[in-house]
Amino acid sequence: MRRTNIGPARPVLSVSPLEEVESAFLALASPPWPLTLPGSLLPEPEAGVLAVTRVRSRMAHPSCTAEARARVWREVLRRRQAHGEPWGTVAVGFAIPGLRRALSRLPRLAEVEACELEQEVLTAVTTELTAMPAEVEEAGLRLLRAGDRAAHRLLYAAQRARRTAPVPLDENTVARPLPVGGHAEVFEVLERAVGAGVLGKEEAELIAQTRLERRLMAQAANEVGMSVRAAFRRRSAAEQRLAAALAAGEF
Repeated sequence: MRRTNIGPARPVLSVSPLEEVESAFLALASPPWPLTLPGSLLPEPEAGVLAVTRVRSRMAHPSCTAEARARVWREVLRRRQAHGEPWGTVAVGFAIPGLRRALSRLPRLAEVEACELEQEVLTAVTTELTAMPAEVEEAGLRLLRAGDRAAHRLLYAAQRARRTAPVPLDENTVARPLPVGGHAEVFEVLERAVGAGVLGKEEAELIAQTRLERRLMAQAANEVGMSVRAAFRRRSAAEQRLAAALAAGEF
């Protein structure tokens, strides 16, 4: 298992999955060749064309009618079907403000990391988008509802696991299977766990990289060849086994 510097960890600027998509969306509207849509869709024929970021802003304004929003969505979905990317990113980018509002209203559970929740929501949104015909009614609302359902499923599963756990978790904390100490002590525990067969090498790497090095799960999952969703679940199961083994004095 790769060791890190045992000295004080440097702060890491983490980027959430929603922020990554937002950055990609904003880049599409950057000069010198911003991605545009006809202003007549809103309608703003005098504008000629508008960058997709400006279109999103106009759609969110109270003066924008439901009919105008529907025209924009039909055009974006038509272009996605005809040309593929970057119009899929545009569609998800249009949904991001609504997804953020929906996520802000959800309860915060210690067992569910924010980036795991966002990844689950984005997966559901892109799945819904893939199956969506260009002429669908209320496309934006459908994407938001798909994301909201995914978020509630994940939170409900975490709450159910909390209720059925042998040792209930404190409301605002997560069980810490690793000893409180320096990186050297924690790495020693992980290595002993791998040697005893309690953890696999990939599981120990996930724990070390995300808990100690504070790396994004997307980066750590890529290094061990897993999807982000699988990596979150694999780490959670591994930490539960590690906590049980330590409590039982198995190694």
